[in-house]
Amino acid sequence: MIQLTPITVIIFCIYCNEEYHGVYGQQSLLQCNVKAVENVTILTVTWKRVEADPLLLEFHKDTSNLTPGFKFAEPSWNKDTMNVSLLLTKTKMADKGVYECMVTTDRGDDTATTSLSVTAMYKSPTVSSSPENCIKRNTDVTIFCNSTGGHQKGLIWWFDQFGANCTGSAELLTKKTDDKLFSLSSKLTVLKATYSGSTNYSCTVHNTNGVQEGKASFEIPFVCSTGTFCHPGSSPKHASLSYSLILTLIIVNNSASI
Repeated sequence: MIQLTPITVIIFCIYCNEEYHGVYGQQSLLQCNVKAVENVTILTVTWKRVEADPLLLEFHKDTSNLTPGFKFAEPSWNKDTMNVSLLLTKTKMADKGVYECMVTTDRGDDTATTSLSVTAMYKSPTVSSSPENCIKRNTDVTIFCNSTGGHQKGLIWWFDQFGANCTGSAELLTKKTDDKLFSLSSKLTVLKATYSGSTNYSCTVHNTNGVQEGKASFEIPFVCSTGTFCHPGSSPKHASLSYSLILTLIIVNNSASI
């Protein structure tokens, strides 16, 4: 007697890329589509992170339940739409991980997974100094350079106006913030600063791979002996006096006849 082996016919599948890359603070799209060999009607769609229990998105019986920050990529999505992609409206570092999409139709169900990686760039650095201004010659000046927003530990490099690398003389402090990003704070002390030497310094922010993501410059605001601001290589600026001669003409009408 011949035994027949049942053959499973796949009516539909969910197709997703294995991995997607998102940027902190921007939208991220996890694109998944239902591919069917016959017409199917979608009954339920769910999205969740594998590492977490709560559903991020659920469509069931013509009703959608959405977690803030997550929605269908199709603005007018309905049960006849085969594009079941998930849109993250403002990506956070905590959003990285493996995501699972499950679709139930009138012809069965299927599940697919995809992963999301998230990167973040450092913001343009800000610079300041101590003392802040009116700096006298031969004074020790500390210059600060700060940047935030990187998803990995970064670096700050220092250069003077002649292109010499001063990073070896600087101190760098790295902290992890509450949003799982990093902040960088570096300080460079210029000993006995004078406007006859380097007066302009720049700091550059680099990610963990050494790629530059920001730059800022700072010019030491020296004060000359006369109390006026000194630009490097220039003489003190003096206030110029302007004189105006006011001529008043008084016309006296003489009623006497000439």
